[in-house]
Amino acid sequence: MNMKNAEMKKNIKIPLIFLLLLIFGSFLIFLGSRNDAVTVAKSIKSGVLTADEINIAFQNVGGKVTKRFVQESQMVKKGDPLMQLEDIDTKLAIDRMQALVDSQKAAVNQEQAAIKITENETNLSELSTWRKIEEMQANLEAAKSAQYLANIEFDRQTQLRKTGGNSQSQLDNARHAFTAAKMQVVQIESQLSTLMIGATPEQISQFQQTKKATGMTIQSITIARQKLENRKNQLAQIQAQLAQGEAELKQLQLNNERLTLKAPEDGKVLKLMFEDGEMVPNGAPAVLLETDRKYIDIYVNEKMVNDYQPDTTVTANVIALNKEVKGKVRFATAAPSFADLRMTRERGQADLTSYQVRIYIEPIPKLLTGMTLEVEK
Repeated sequence: MNMKNAEMKKNIKIPLIFLLLLIFGSFLIFLGSRNDAVTVAKSIKSGVLTADEINIAFQNVGGKVTKRFVQESQMVKKGDPLMQLEDIDTKLAIDRMQALVDSQKAAVNQEQAAIKITENETNLSELSTWRKIEEMQANLEAAKSAQYLANIEFDRQTQLRKTGGNSQSQLDNARHAFTAAKMQVVQIESQLSTLMIGATPEQISQFQQTKKATGMTIQSITIARQKLENRKNQLAQIQAQLAQGEAELKQLQLNNERLTLKAPEDGKVLKLMFEDGEMVPNGAPAVLLETDRKYIDIYVNEKMVNDYQPDTTVTANVIALNKEVKGKVRFATAAPSFADLRMTRERGQADLTSYQVRIYIEPIPKLLTGMTLEVEK
């Protein structure tokens, strides 16, 4: 009986030892599991290689999917087409706008040519008017000279008639010639005055002295140039309409290009959000892409964080490949576990305050997402 009791006590002690070991191990696991990933990563300064993922969306366009150019898990290069939306309506709008722009361009060219011709004609008319004024002034002087001679002849014939030295017909002819000469002077003066309408008194005075009309202001030419400026304003309006049409055309062409979704960078297609024939809302993500930009997160204490400032170059060891790679620190920030770990400072363990350090790794052959890297710093 005593032997049986001793054996039973022995059998009870064995599970009891295991139970105590289990409880003690669980307690150790509990202590180590407090922020376990952060704590372990911090203690060995290692991290798992992770790739940036980006959602690719159609920019400011939506519509029905007509074609998917890639499949999930397919590797793509920057600029490769990923997905196509229906483009019939956009192409029709582009054709209509292109026709309108072509018409506006023709109107601009026609108006520019007409303005150039009118400008040349106005300049030529101004030169011709100046020369006409000078010619008219010369004619006026000749007419005044003829009037003077006719007046002398009329006076001579009048005196001769008093003495009977000529006939009445001769006197009448002299009177007629004198009257015609006066009328000629009056007519030329009127024409000259008409040509010089718009000229300033200073310009007229200078002309009378120099007999040169160049530079004289001519009302008809001024009016012609005002009309010319008005046509230039109309041209500017047509050009503004053309610029607006060209801008709308470029926007339509850009929207047409955006109907083809392209890879913004190299990477691997993780997920296609829409099937052929499905409607894509404006701005909705359509493709999830894993980029070639890979990084690891490590955790360091507050005494070490100064060694991992942004843009600092570090060396890491790829355990699976037994190779070293270079990396550059992107940022160092208080880890999400900061509040929990800070409680341990009351127990004198200030070194548990953790900072998350993100390091982007330079690519090397066979380096795959999910591999563990240890930082040598």
